[in-house]
Amino acid sequence: MVGTWRLIEYTDYDTIDHTWTHPYGVHPKGFFTYTTNGIINLNGSAEKPLNIPPDSEYIKPITLGAVLDNAWGYFGTYSVDSINAVVTHHVKGGSVISYIETDQHRQFIIRGDTLLIGDPTFKAGKRVLIREE
Repeated sequence: MVGTWRLIEYTDYDTIDHTWTHPYGVHPKGFFTYTTNGIINLNGSAEKPLNIPPDSEYIKPITLGAVLDNAWGYFGTYSVDSINAVVTHHVKGGSVISYIETDQHRQFIIRGDTLLIGDPTFKAGKRVLIREE
């Protein structure tokens, strides 16, 4: 798990419509970095950034929801339960306010240079990442 992984897919399952959605577009951007000493840093953004002209980016009113619909990130430490294939992100800060000072448990599968992270069954959501050199 140690290393930097590039996000190539971010999907969630819509239980009402029974379809997979891509909340950050078909080609989201981002990196998950796991260090050897237990630090995690996650950052992601939508395929297309918010359309805000540079001359108004500091004066245009915008909600936190609009920001999180476009980009997100958090950092902290992590621990791995390799027997159950669960990584726990111990979140210390970031833009996902409800995660701060919580433990976020994620199922994972590593196949070669591909990392899948999601819910325990991968039926509600999954993140697909590939190892960066």
